[in-house]
Amino acid sequence: MQACSQIEEQVSEKDFQTWILELGARSFDGETLTLEAPFGLFRDRVKQSFLPIIENAVAVSAKKRCAVVVIVGQFVAAAGANRARGNHRPVAATKTPVAKPKPLREKTFETFVVGEGNRLAYLGARQLAEQSAGEGGNPLFLYGGVGLGKTHLLLAVGQALRASGKRVLYYQGEDFTRRMVEALQGGRMESFHREFRSADALLIDDVQFLAGKRRTQQELFHVFNLLHEAGKPIALASDRAPDELENLERGLQSRFAGGLLADLGPLDRELRLRILKGKLSEAGIHLDDHILERLAVQLQGSVREIEGLVSRLRAASSHQSMPLDDGVVETMITPYLTRRGPIDLDVVIDTVAWVHGLTRDELLSRDRSRRVAWPRHIAAYMCRKLTAASLPEIGHALGGRNHTSILRAVRSVAERQTSDAAFSGRLQQMEKMLGTSPGLRGRGAMAGVAAPPPGH
Repeated sequence: MQACSQIEEQVSEKDFQTWILELGARSFDGETLTLEAPFGLFRDRVKQSFLPIIENAVAVSAKKRCAVVVIVGQFVAAAGANRARGNHRPVAATKTPVAKPKPLREKTFETFVVGEGNRLAYLGARQLAEQSAGEGGNPLFLYGGVGLGKTHLLLAVGQALRASGKRVLYYQGEDFTRRMVEALQGGRMESFHREFRSADALLIDDVQFLAGKRRTQQELFHVFNLLHEAGKPIALASDRAPDELENLERGLQSRFAGGLLADLGPLDRELRLRILKGKLSEAGIHLDDHILERLAVQLQGSVREIEGLVSRLRAASSHQSMPLDDGVVETMITPYLTRRGPIDLDVVIDTVAWVHGLTRDELLSRDRSRRVAWPRHIAAYMCRKLTAASLPEIGHALGGRNHTSILRAVRSVAERQTSDAAFSGRLQQMEKMLGTSPGLRGRGAMAGVAAPPPGH
């Protein structure tokens, strides 16, 4: 990309990697280019140090002076695609680009971190890529929440197949629709079909965006049958299982479900820690072990959250006057602690165990020493206060204890909390770690956990 190449020549390699490649091109109307930054301090640094260089590069690329605006928005980093040499995306994008298969970004099986929640998806993807998938493994349908690795696995399949000389088509759902509409309007449907007949494999991401588009689904049905009957690998990804996709033709649902269905579950603490360590290592960032452990407990979202945090830490670490100590890290992680729903019991238990220097297994064990029993009481209290779980459900989560034991534990902690200000402060700190807000707590008034009456 012309503009990026010019900028790269005028800034240091570290600045280019840290600041320029992390900008996303949001829009260009011929007069104004709008770029997105991941957060406010990042935006301010770009405007202060690099905006004139960007404006000059864009002017050369567009052959006229253009305004460049840097905003903070719903940022989608372009770095993954941009860092592949020779595959830079033009800053001044055309107004109405022709939909084409997406280029395969550098995502491999070796860089995918495997855990219990994604092992089946990983094994299914590798099997398909090695073209050893039997009748039950093709097509591969990956599904799960945002940022759990579906796209990574799709791209890894594509990289592996392409390395073996295969012609791989990779589309996102909306791009497939746009490509089909352009061919239909331009009278080029024969060319559209020919492209798929000559393909060796088909990958489609974000299949959920095809729901409700009848003509698009008809074309995909035709393309799917064409490739599948020829025994060619097909992999698809969606945020939901096929039978949960509303307004999706039954024929497609049946074919999607006819291969290997593999869901990617939420990241557990161990997997979050391993991913975090890997991303930090790639970014050349070192954090103390106790900070890493805390972040693995606090980051309850997706891989994208982890990548976002690493991006913020990298920006902060570029300032020599800002060492990455506990205070800075606490500031950097704040945007990721806002909860959008109820807190999970396991999250509370993991957090309480970590705060008290215990393993999860220790907390759930039958050990009745005060070193373990009191944190267990606190975990019961926090579960009761911050979730909507019943006493029996909490007891089950805490190692199979009965509801009477849980009630006693909750009341003992509530009693101390009302009389010990320091202890109350520590509880509040744990709630802050969990990212709670009053409107999202399961039992804001703590119904049923008042201190026991005298003599109880």
